[in-house]
Amino acid sequence: MFDLLKTKEGKLFVAGSISLGIGLLCEQIQLSGSPLWLCLASVLLGYEIVKDVISDIVEEHRLNVDFLMILSACGAISIGYFSEAAILLFIFSGSEMLEDYVYQKSMKTMESLMTHIPKQAMVLKEDDTTEIVDIDQIDIGQTLIVKKGEQIALDGTASKVMLVNESVLTGESIPVYKEIGDDVFAGTINIGDTSVYVATKTSHDSVFSHIVSLVKTANNSKSHLDKRIHQIQKTYVLGVLITVVFFITYLMCIQGLSFTDAFYRGMILLTVASPCALIASMTPAMLSAMSFGAKNGILIKNGNALEKMMRMTTLFSDKTGTLTTGQFRVHQYHLDKPEVLPLVLSMESQSSHPLAKSIMTYFKDVSYPTLPQDIVIQEIAGCGLQMNQLSIGNKRFMRDCTDTNHYLEKESQGTLLFVSENNEVIGYFELVDAVRKDAQEMVEVFKTHLVDVVMLTGDREHAAKSVANTLGLPKFYAECLPEDKVTYMQQYKHDEKVVGMIGDGINDAPILAHADVSIAMGSGTDIAMDVSDVIITQNHLSKIALLYELSQKYGRITRVNIAFAISVILVLILLNMLGILDLTKGVFFHEMSTILVILNGLRLLGFQKK
Repeated sequence: MFDLLKTKEGKLFVAGSISLGIGLLCEQIQLSGSPLWLCLASVLLGYEIVKDVISDIVEEHRLNVDFLMILSACGAISIGYFSEAAILLFIFSGSEMLEDYVYQKSMKTMESLMTHIPKQAMVLKEDDTTEIVDIDQIDIGQTLIVKKGEQIALDGTASKVMLVNESVLTGESIPVYKEIGDDVFAGTINIGDTSVYVATKTSHDSVFSHIVSLVKTANNSKSHLDKRIHQIQKTYVLGVLITVVFFITYLMCIQGLSFTDAFYRGMILLTVASPCALIASMTPAMLSAMSFGAKNGILIKNGNALEKMMRMTTLFSDKTGTLTTGQFRVHQYHLDKPEVLPLVLSMESQSSHPLAKSIMTYFKDVSYPTLPQDIVIQEIAGCGLQMNQLSIGNKRFMRDCTDTNHYLEKESQGTLLFVSENNEVIGYFELVDAVRKDAQEMVEVFKTHLVDVVMLTGDREHAAKSVANTLGLPKFYAECLPEDKVTYMQQYKHDEKVVGMIGDGINDAPILAHADVSIAMGSGTDIAMDVSDVIITQNHLSKIALLYELSQKYGRITRVNIAFAISVILVLILLNMLGILDLTKGVFFHEMSTILVILNGLRLLGFQKK
């Protein structure tokens, strides 16, 4: 708060407050010069407000609610109510200062995340020497050294076993052991011995780069309802001005008040009818929710995601890598032609799919050729890989192939990938995956809130049914292509139903783009994260349940704020109509209502899961 007082606005507020105190003192002891001090106070306290109002009129061609306050203060001065005008501006500018303070408080956590990335890192060179290099100059594939207690500078994979504190990303305080080959993330802290890792992303592509981008855009983020409230300002202000004119006329012509008294009552109406509390009823709550989410590994891109999440009726989820661990292991395999295995590995080495990574891990001791640059490996999303006459993929991908040995009829609790050559199935890989422990918790939370969870997967019916039964999901769709997932989703989007989607792969990008609220797991592909409204920085499904409950709390707070703000405006207008409200009290209660809705929104900073 003291930092705000050191700004230009803060200094003007202090100077204006001193002038107001002197003016009120002079007025109390009936010394001359009181109007001068009070007018000076009005100028100092209203300077920044007037500047912003003029800027909005000239540059944006719109009237905001502050215009009503300035007009009320000027009107009070014009009829000799100097102290009321100065007190009005004192309370109003003081409220603005407090709003800035609580706004900065709500953004503090998000902004602090931007300081968690080191500017430099220690690079291990080929001759075993080290060099300190700016992270912007480090390329993918370079080996970096991170000492105990230091932050990891870039996303990468561990080259040695590491003990890492990932609380800045996930909100979890328990350190995580990283085995060789596990992903490590920029901004997290190595709390074990000195270790090394290989950079897999540049400084612009790390998880933290997404956080920084979100922080930069958070200030302009508004939900649809918040935007609508702001859009009515101009119409509302003009309506109030017209009403005030009729109100003053009514008081003079019907009730017989003098012009001064009627005009004074009109200035009170200008003040109390200003919807400052209504406008502030959502943004602080939204920013507080985004701040809480960022601290707990939930990156919310915009307030509209929160608004839709709280009304969600159906949640779709991918299976592989989302409801399951995605850490497949090869259970068994068979190839009629063992000599094609190295070529299959060459193809799989070009894919980022979890199944491809699992196959490469299982056959890590098998050498495979580096393919010439003119050889094109085609990845068909949701199906598999194809290189010339050699293909590997799911059953749907092989449906036009000859299957002499009936491999396509094989039953499995896991996932089957088939290999074909010259349109003939010559073998298969059977991979098994485990259901995530926190998937059950997430499903139970949504069941409690009567939200349907539906699984969509490109996997076979048998494997999908096994996972659905384990989680107690009554509805699932198997063997889905990306376009099939979109089709199934469209069947649920009717009668203003709100559908969500969780995914992490390239094949999930289309349905994520079509969902009302889309959630990407942070370990997923960049394209999935780019099209999503929310990013879970790690694969913790419990965070999605936390996000839903956060959205419910956000909805309750904003509804209370809106109802309270409207009620205060109506009560103050009624009191003014009855003639039992003066300008000072009107300003006080009006600004207190604004402060209260802001403070109510800040409660989300300390949100606790039920």
